[in-house]
Amino acid sequence: MARMNRPAPVEVTYKNMRFLITHNPTNATLNKFIEVRAPVLVALALIEGGMKYEDAVQFIRQKRRGAFNSKQLLYLEKYRPKMRLRFKDSNGHRNNCCIQ
Repeated sequence: MARMNRPAPVEVTYKNMRFLITHNPTNATLNKFIEVRAPVLVALALIEGGMKYEDAVQFIRQKRRGAFNSKQLLYLEKYRPKMRLRFKDSNGHRNNCCIQ
């Protein structure tokens, strides 16, 4: 069976957040799941971090062309951030990111 060419790992940095989009899982069934959804998960994290939908998609597409299909773009367009990746500081403001 011919080996598929996979895109190289890509690092995306926004504010204090760093994400690595990679396609190296060991389980063959998990491979396709991760391969198709990794850019969407990074986009969701960027949106939760305060980036607008259009900016997140454009930002990821700069690093990885063709990262999204039409269903994924529709989902991201309708997605509204819930600010679950942020916690309140001592003044009660939600401005600190809890992702490491």
